[in-house]
Amino acid sequence: MDVITQGTYDGVRLMVSVGAMLLVLVALVALLNSALSLFPFPGDEALTLQKLFGFVFAPLTWLMGIPWSEAQLAGALMGTKTALDELLAFLALADLPAGSLSEKSTVIMTYALCGFANFGSLGIMIAGLSGMCPERATEIVELAPKSLLSGTLATCMTGAVAGLLS
Repeated sequence: MDVITQGTYDGVRLMVSVGAMLLVLVALVALLNSALSLFPFPGDEALTLQKLFGFVFAPLTWLMGIPWSEAQLAGALMGTKTALDELLAFLALADLPAGSLSEKSTVIMTYALCGFANFGSLGIMIAGLSGMCPERATEIVELAPKSLLSGTLATCMTGAVAGLLS
């Protein structure tokens, strides 16, 4: 009974920790988006973290094989994936007007968006690993940005290979 009780306690503590981290990171993205919306930005839409990441990811999507004329839009999808999660990025990809991305670019982005390299997943990883091994929490947090970068590059490489084969 002691093992069952301790296992249940550890599992519930881990579950609450993961849920709280996910909630906090999504809330931080919303807070950052609210703060960024105060800055002037050309056009009708407000500046968001996703749009900033879109500018950063545009050259990367171009390197994956997406034409430069579509790179900003593809970069914005990668920005949505990184700032929020892959499900919302896939929904944004599905909501694009017909012809926004070529067929090859759509294939590349479909593969490039498949991955858990985003802040929500990062929070889950930190909470889960820190909960299992609290004495190494500092080390886990230090490795978090590297895991985000390597995960993003891995999905981009998958998208690039899919682009070569399509």
